[in-house]
Amino acid sequence: MKYLHLLINIFLMKRVFLSIFLLLLFGLGGGSACKGLSATKNIVETELVMSKNNNEIKFSEVRRLNKDVPLEEYTILQSFEQTLKLYSLMEDKRFSRSQPIPTLSENEFLLVLKPILKKQQYGDIEIERIEEDKSVLKVYYKEINNEEYLLNKEKNPVLILKIEGKAPSGVKLITS
Repeated sequence: MKYLHLLINIFLMKRVFLSIFLLLLFGLGGGSACKGLSATKNIVETELVMSKNNNEIKFSEVRRLNKDVPLEEYTILQSFEQTLKLYSLMEDKRFSRSQPIPTLSENEFLLVLKPILKKQQYGDIEIERIEEDKSVLKVYYKEINNEEYLLNKEKNPVLILKIEGKAPSGVKLITS
């Protein structure tokens, strides 16, 4: 009986130690090593970025790609059906699996950006900040070098952002 209690205590201590270890590993430190990585083609970046004004606009990058698709300079998507239609346009027939289609929670929308590059023919864009001014989103971005796009002569960057808040009445793209 004494050995049975001892075995049970050892078993419970191992489970507690394992649970604490996994909590520390995944709960507190999971993903912190990825915050500094920049996203390349078709890689999702989930780091939240906020603007510096009082009307903080939280957003995350959902997808980045370079594809000639018939899109306006910006598109606002508020439903799964709209998102599904966009992803069917961007589907690459060379691959049997498609990219995961993001879902929207209440009070979220997707902003699809496809700006016309002025400074770099085969460049990409980086969002510096997003501000709200009377229900119009001002998206400040800069054109950046992208070696992969230059190597493959790709000149149609598309960036999909998930934004918290009410969908705006318009969007103004401002390059720096």
